[in-house]
Amino acid sequence: MKNGKHLVWILDDEWIDHSVEKVIFEQNGFEVKVTRSETMEADLPQYAPYADGVIVQVGFPCQADLIKKLDSCRVITASSVGYNTIDLEEATKKGIKVTHVPEFCTEEVSDHTIAHMLTITRRFPAYHRQVKEGKWEPMDTLPIKRFSSNTVGLLGFGKIARMVAKKLKPFGVRLITYAPTAPQEVFTNYAVEAVSFSELLKQSNILSLHVPLKPENRNIIRYEQLKMMQKGSFIVNTSRGGLIHEEDLYQAIFEGHIAGASLDVLLNEPPNPKDPLLNMDEVFVTPHSGYISVDALRELKNKTCQNIIDGIAGKPLAKTLNPVK
Repeated sequence: MKNGKHLVWILDDEWIDHSVEKVIFEQNGFEVKVTRSETMEADLPQYAPYADGVIVQVGFPCQADLIKKLDSCRVITASSVGYNTIDLEEATKKGIKVTHVPEFCTEEVSDHTIAHMLTITRRFPAYHRQVKEGKWEPMDTLPIKRFSSNTVGLLGFGKIARMVAKKLKPFGVRLITYAPTAPQEVFTNYAVEAVSFSELLKQSNILSLHVPLKPENRNIIRYEQLKMMQKGSFIVNTSRGGLIHEEDLYQAIFEGHIAGASLDVLLNEPPNPKDPLLNMDEVFVTPHSGYISVDALRELKNKTCQNIIDGIAGKPLAKTLNPVK
């Protein structure tokens, strides 16, 4: 507590406007403090020992050195699906529950994924560039395959991947997935064929990534895996940037084996504008924006606040990521 009120500490370098959160917390009698990276050194001793709940925005590091100073904290919530910037082990040692908001943008990310698939396979970036250059040559970007003739491989089959599969069915594509922990009935329900990881790579014309950035998944797609894919295949990533070894992806595209990549996430965000991968005509990038919509952001902010309110009150959380009683 600080000044006789429960303190909610928001750590955020991404969003400027926190008026929605402030209204919700003030209605519940909480005090709110927002800290950005440039003010962390000054704010740390002022707020870390007194924060009852901490909100961590995507990309903001909440590691052991910070968590060790959270002497009053009962709950940390990632204001996102991803939570890889939070040190779960250290939070568990401190007895702090960690949670996140896993389902607020399933609709948006699945839409964004399919938009990326169509954008890159229909060669929109190349067409757009040539029209801006004063050309009008619809034949100069061939080969373009009929979309329904593709095999779309989904690496992972959680809620977003399932929604992608559901939305892709009317397109007539073949759908396969590698998701070894998912029950068989899920594949049956979505008419998706479960295959091994190697077969996913070999059979997919379009490979779409839908797994979290856990240590075992980091750089899961490297040069070896890319070379296992059919020549002329595409890769789509709307999950996490660290899943793909970007130098290997550049090499596979440069050699002509991979026809293109459509990415919403990168290892470094924002990236260096001189990054050679970004300057390839075969690569299309959006700025980690798959989750964005007015509706999704409203849901995210409300659920984030509810996580904090419930956590401070000692109520059960919708999902706890670490084993704290």
